[in-house]
Amino acid sequence: MRIQDVIDFIERWCHPGAALEYDNPGLQVGDASANLKNILVTLDVTDRIIEEAVENQVNLILSHHPLIFEPLSQLNVKTGLGRQISELVKNDIAVYAAHTNLDAAKDGVSIMLAKLLGVEDPTFLTPPEGAWMKKLAVFVPPTDVEAVRSAMAEVGAGMIGDYSHCSFNIPGEGTFLGGDSSSPAVGKKGALQSVEEIRLEMLLPGWCTDRVIAAMKKAHPYEEVAYDLYSLDNHDVNFGFGAIGNLTQPVPLKELLEQIRKKLGVKMLRVMEGPAEKVTQLAVCGGSGGQLIKNAWLRGAEVFLTGEMKYHTFLEYEDRLTVVVAGHYATERIILPIWVEKLQKWLADEPVSVIETKMLTNPVKYI
Repeated sequence: MRIQDVIDFIERWCHPGAALEYDNPGLQVGDASANLKNILVTLDVTDRIIEEAVENQVNLILSHHPLIFEPLSQLNVKTGLGRQISELVKNDIAVYAAHTNLDAAKDGVSIMLAKLLGVEDPTFLTPPEGAWMKKLAVFVPPTDVEAVRSAMAEVGAGMIGDYSHCSFNIPGEGTFLGGDSSSPAVGKKGALQSVEEIRLEMLLPGWCTDRVIAAMKKAHPYEEVAYDLYSLDNHDVNFGFGAIGNLTQPVPLKELLEQIRKKLGVKMLRVMEGPAEKVTQLAVCGGSGGQLIKNAWLRGAEVFLTGEMKYHTFLEYEDRLTVVVAGHYATERIILPIWVEKLQKWLADEPVSVIETKMLTNPVKYI
């Protein structure tokens, strides 16, 4: 088991291509080809986290927040970041970050926050930024359609919500004339051939394009494969930001606030109370989600919960809905045990420990 194998597993869940443009997810420090020892899962990489990794013989730290966010112009070990990178390199510890791509994932921060707070079948509050989707249409002999479809599906094509192997198939007729150096799979070279073919169409996220095309060509019987690749304006329904849905049953606002406080393990909440005394629909965004409040209001949420909110945003939505601000750390930390559980199940047959940090990395205290 290599570190790269863990990265590949994580990226099937929350691919870096889903991250916002300003973000810097991915391998931050280390050698992905190194053999895996143990894994430490955390929201942040700090001096104490690095010490914890060394004590537990960890050589891969999985962090939600990137250690390296801005481009480095120098690596000075007298600075905090320089010292941390130096310690990581000395101890052969790799750092991998999944940030806004983990926020945007189907079982990512906001969706799991909504589920924790009692929302049934939460959906994304807003679609992802940008149009990531493409469509690949390839022309295949009828006898090989299933093999080509399966090969493309195995590497990410044909996923729509909870459905995989999604495709559309149109029968037609293809023609070709093989040159002197050709070796046609059907017919003879030097003669115009007319063959029955199926136009196989599948959607795919843009970041899967190269591997889908490679898998398609490998499974295809033709020496030269004819295919079309289209860029679409569709959003990938498996990714988005924030979450919204109905609670299992209407809850008095005061009771919901107490549930939020207890389930997030916080001593206090910042609250702007809106007009609804009972709450049916709750919208959330882990971390800093003030920019999604308009979506929450337009979708009919009585309460919007996030980690951070600007003062003027509070004012703008006063008397429209209840706003609850529970802290950046508290609204994102809930993803750590879920991340650990996913990895533990996947690594069940491997001699690898997946550890959730015991360190409190939140730099903010309420006094």
